[in-house]
Amino acid sequence: MDTKTVKESLRKFSEVLYFNYPAVGWYFSSEEIEDSFIFRKDKWVCMFMYLKMMMNKEKRIRFSGDNLNACTGPTEYFGFTELEDDGGVFLAETERFFKDLEISKAYTRESATLIHSPKEKYLYMEKIENIDDSREIEVINVFPGDPTNLAKLVTMSAYDSVTSIMNNVMVPNCSGCQSIFTIPYNEKFKESPKNIIGLMEPMVRNFVPKDMMLFSLTTERFVEMADNIEGSFLDKNFKNPTGF
Repeated sequence: MDTKTVKESLRKFSEVLYFNYPAVGWYFSSEEIEDSFIFRKDKWVCMFMYLKMMMNKEKRIRFSGDNLNACTGPTEYFGFTELEDDGGVFLAETERFFKDLEISKAYTRESATLIHSPKEKYLYMEKIENIDDSREIEVINVFPGDPTNLAKLVTMSAYDSVTSIMNNVMVPNCSGCQSIFTIPYNEKFKESPKNIIGLMEPMVRNFVPKDMMLFSLTTERFVEMADNIEGSFLDKNFKNPTGF
């Protein structure tokens, strides 16, 4: 989806919803764009250590197959390298997110089905307001300021649904990097894409602000929902019935 349309849709949402962090977009490129945070370190880091810095310093984060000793999650879940199969040990015995190895291995197998090969050498994450209009944005991340604003996004997700009225939003048990890009990007390949409530991984919560909630969706769905604001309960001209 072209960036100009996405920016206009974000403007529409910003008039009726409160976001406490800047909206972010994801795009592929063959270019090494200057002045980017590069997800590559000599010691272990989580991609979410960069998130607030990226928002504050007007930069973008660049991902590729070269991550050195940084967490391998983005490299693998974003499709740059093969998903490592450690027999379930890390998730079941190190982090203890699963009761046993068999459940952990099943999780890895399911995760592999959600990964798509990158379109270009690099994948960038950047504030939508800063993305060049020539880019094609794949996935949108917005950060509702409180549960009420999250509830409004969930309701808008089903506003125009004709197939699955009560099942348009997922809260997946997954890593932070899967919830912010992998799973919403996978939804682009489905006939009826769902939106994602993310950052539900306990480990990732150590690296993001306590008040940060994540709502991820395809750019196409983001634009559709923005176009539906007029006439909906989010319409600024709508007066709630007595008692609401």
